Amino acid sequence: MVVDEAVAATLRGQSQVQVAIFVASCAERMTQVFTGLSGGDPARDGDTDVVIRLVEDLWDPVLSPTSFREYVTSLEGFQELEPSDEEIVDVAGIYSFYSVLVLRYAALYRVSGDVEDALKCAHASLTSMGQLDRNLPGVEFFAQEAECQQNAASIPSSNNRDSGLFLSLRESDRNVSRERLAAVQSRLGG
Repeated sequence: MVVDEAVAATLRGQSQVQVAIFVASCAERMTQVFTGLSGGDPARDGDTDVVIRLVEDLWDPVLSPTSFREYVTSLEGFQELEPSDEEIVDVAGIYSFYSVLVLRYAALYRVSGDVEDALKCAHASLTSMGQLDRNLPGVEFFAQEAECQQNAASIPSSNNRDSGLFLSLRESDRNVSRERLAAVQSRLGG
């Protein structure tokens, strides 16, 4: 697994609230990639709405696990996660897949409370950014993601999603997400 050993060790020693903040942060950094690539398709409006609601709920660290079961079921019905014998080769499909995978593992963590799901969420984010680095010269999205994960893993526990620390982390993650979407769109030529 490509997740930094120190981040993995930190997550394994944290409270569920702290790990919930971590997965929310990972999901936030991939959200605009999904919504930006799928948002213009009327057939995906429902999926986009699910993603937006999920990310908002992920930032509530005390929301009950039952609230996330429906999200997991919804995400598993997305076209990105449907079984297929064909490999995903188009750029939009690849990064939409990774976005949904990150979101699914974030939601799974909130259902199960199993840190391994949080680590899979982090791993999917890193893998996606490593692939983006390989396909765009002169970028360092993998290193940026690793740093973002270190920062999110070190956020102190708080149930107050309106605290300055939460808001600052989330705004930073939104900016990163915008950068990622722009980079993926540049690969699409748009």
